Formats: sequence, C-alpha cells, structure tokens
Amino acid sequence: MARKRVAAKDPWKAKSWYTILAPDIFEKKEIGETVSDKPEKIMGRKIETNMKELTGDLKKSHIKLIFRINEVTGENAHTEFFRQELSRSYLRSQIRRRNSKVDSIFNVRTKDGYTLRASTSAILTTRILTSQKKAIREVINQELTTISMNNDFAQFLNEVTTGKVSTEIYRKARKIYPLKRVEVTKIKLVKKPTIKEAA
Repeated sequence: MARKRVAAKDPWKAKSWYTILAPDIFEKKEIGETVSDKPEKIMGRKIETNMKELTGDLKKSHIKLIFRINEVTGENAHTEFFRQELSRSYLRSQIRRRNSKVDSIFNVRTKDGYTLRASTSAILTTRILTSQKKAIREVINQELTTISMNNDFAQFLNEVTTGKVSTEIYRKARKIYPLKRVEVTKIKLVKKPTIKEAA
C-alpha cells in the first residue's frame, strides 16, 4: 500500500515581518525590517544605521549608530541606543603621515543616570612627551565628565553627534599642546538608570 505524501510546510509562511523603529530621541523613525516566527526571538537583535539616514544630513554619514530591539508591540520593533561610533574610513582620513594621536577611554555618567563609555582621539601633527599625553587625557576626562553631568542622555548624545563635545574638548586641550583636532570616536551604553534613578 502506497504511503500518502504529506506536503512540506513552508517555514516562511509562519514568519512575520516587523518594522524596526529608532528610539524616542530619534523620533521613532523607521530604520529597517526584520523577520521572525515569534516576536520574542527578535528581542536583543541589533541594527546599524547612520546619522545621515536619521537626519538627512549628508555630512553626518560617517557617524554610525547601533540600536538594540528591546520591545515588540504588534508589528513594530522598538529599539534602544546601544552604541555610536565613527566609521573607520573617516578616522583613517583624519590621520596624515607624521601625525600622532592620543587615544582615551573613560566612563561618564549623565544627569539622568546613564553610564556611558566614551572613546576619544586627540590628533596631533608631531610626537609629544608622555607627560603631555597624560595632561591631555586629564583635560578630556574632565570635560567629558562635566558635560555629561550637566546633560541628560539625549542631550549628551546630541552634543556628541553635533560635534559640540569635540569642539569644547579641543578648545581646552589645545592650551596644553597645539592639536589638529579632537574626535569622540565611540559612545557605548554601559548601564541604564534604575527605576529609582530615572524617577
């Protein structure tokens, strides 16, 4: 007796598409789509975009933003900020032959309780002494701490992406040694505020 064939199920028919939205600080703009058979499976997924896509400003295409899905409602996947960084090609373009740089990494805390890890690069036209590097790092740390403490998370991120933080650090650090420029190369979320801190 011949066995009855069972039609194979198409796994794609059981899956749904979800529209990925940027966080509130970026006006919940649509930044992509993702697919899954269950909404809980897309929790934690990361998506990369850039400031040009979010703002329309061509001059900010080198600023990359990585968001993480933290909530799903219906067909919408909401995200939170995870990391902001400058593209490698942009950073390479800032370094010329005989240039040197002072890289720094500091943890800072915003007025509303977000802990962020900030990476910076101070670019110089010549080599400098270790003591000068230390002094430049101290200025950068002091300025980042002051700016973050006086701004909430959304304001601080805006200060970084508009270049205001880099400009302020450059203005202070160049008093130690003539700098070519200062870049905040990366901002990463380390810890969100607790419910008590956010209240």
